[in-house]
Amino acid sequence: MSHPPDQPHILVVDDEDAIRTALSTFLGRLGFIVTTAPSGEDALRQVEHTEPDLLLLDVVLSEDNNQAMSGLEVCRRVRARERFIPIIMLTSYPEWQVESLGQGAIAFITKPWDNNALATQIRTTLAAVSRIREEASDKKNPNHIHLEPAIEIDMEHFRVSRNGQQIDLTPIEFSLFAFLARNPNRQWSRKDLLDHVWDYSWEGYARTVDRHVAALRRKLKLDRDELIETVHGIGYRLVL
Repeated sequence: MSHPPDQPHILVVDDEDAIRTALSTFLGRLGFIVTTAPSGEDALRQVEHTEPDLLLLDVVLSEDNNQAMSGLEVCRRVRARERFIPIIMLTSYPEWQVESLGQGAIAFITKPWDNNALATQIRTTLAAVSRIREEASDKKNPNHIHLEPAIEIDMEHFRVSRNGQQIDLTPIEFSLFAFLARNPNRQWSRKDLLDHVWDYSWEGYARTVDRHVAALRRKLKLDRDELIETVHGIGYRLVL
């Protein structure tokens, strides 16, 4: 399915008709192209044939059918595909957050959701993915970056691994890490990073950068100033 580049395609996967309808209406008003799927099997068929830009995916799907494919299984299968599709998980159960993020989801939204927060999450995610794809298509940029300790960044497939084990990063975390890796041994202020990675000045939210650096260090199991070094009073640099 082709669509204008300024109208991203979002696939909403939920077994409740009322939720699919509410999200379709809301996202449609925001200018997105929206399709829906009531089951995991239907979702995977649509992913195969339409290649959506983003999935909004219920964690449990059919609660009264133990044989039904779960949202977590859909997440695993979509993340195993060659082309990266960001997935935002939806659920009524906050306790599923750790497991859903561990299966490759990039964010977690609890039902009932806040429309403004959901819209911001979707737009930020799509912008980051678009920016990374554009950078990956630039022949001047390497598609694979190797760092010590045993870290590899695969720009083409949105994958980061350490010692051969894949690390699940959100698109913003990935974009931040790739930017620092492509511009090593140079100090960047928080404002610089907001401008380059988030693509706009976000006055008053410089601590957003700190939270994302902290998440990178945690997920990559880095010590405080290992690889990504804090430049006190300024920001950060990646040290080779």
